[in-house]
Amino acid sequence: MSATAPEKVVGRERGREQGRVLLVSESATSALYREALEDAGLNVVGVSGGAAALISLRRSRPHVVVADICVKGISAAELVRSLRQTQDALPLVFVGDVEATRERRRATLEAGAFDYFQIPDELPLLIARARQLIGVQQRIDRLRAEADRDYLTGLANRRRFRTALGQEVERWRRYNVPCSLLLADIDYLKRINDAHGHSAGDRVIRHVASALTEASRDNDTAARMGGEEFALLLAGADEASAMAAAERLRIIVAAEAVEGVGIVTVSLGVASCPVHAETERSLYAASDAALYRAKNEGRNRTAIAGN
Repeated sequence: MSATAPEKVVGRERGREQGRVLLVSESATSALYREALEDAGLNVVGVSGGAAALISLRRSRPHVVVADICVKGISAAELVRSLRQTQDALPLVFVGDVEATRERRRATLEAGAFDYFQIPDELPLLIARARQLIGVQQRIDRLRAEADRDYLTGLANRRRFRTALGQEVERWRRYNVPCSLLLADIDYLKRINDAHGHSAGDRVIRHVASALTEASRDNDTAARMGGEEFALLLAGADEASAMAAAERLRIIVAAEAVEGVGIVTVSLGVASCPVHAETERSLYAASDAALYRAKNEGRNRTAIAGN
């Protein structure tokens, strides 16, 4: 029997809350501490060797990295330096089969890692340290999320959106992965505020934000840009997929009445990288121009850049 929608949501949220560990090891003993970490309730998101671990970081988004001190393909110093340069400055713990002397631990700390443990003798200490570092990272994530969140809707705010937009366009430059941007504007919000009051207008804004969340995937960025304007950044989406997503969002918004207001609608502008633009600024401008056209052509519709 398949899981119901609420069960799927609960499972997804638990997965996000679970501590994630990336192992960097080619040692035969890596299976031992992988099993121990999983038995402790942690999510081991990958076992990689050498430089391949750096590629795994963005995909797996770990809270802590556990690496063999003698891993092939990259030195301990290089690994520490690379992790320092990541956006989150991920904590790194080294493991190995040589004795964890005071001198070795001190050298590890001076190199920029958080600790060193001899495996298998100090496996319980490794688990305790991983849990501690994961807890710190999760608290940092929560504080960062609050700083990047719109107070009324819980969506990403303009600052977080700008960061995500830059990352997606850079991803296209490096790996030729497309992305698309939807800009949505609530139709006649000023009239709604004038007729029903600003509390009703806030309900309309939250209604559209809920629809935006429903229409987005885990790797998309849904944001409130301010006032009645919203954005949905679609990772890996081409022009056709973006148009389909925009129409789905428009239909979701209009499908359910807002209490005390009735049915509300949105107008949308769509632009894709690299079809319509190749920079963050030009992608936003292309989507904004399409949104302006959608509003001029009668509202409650989607327009695509260049058409």
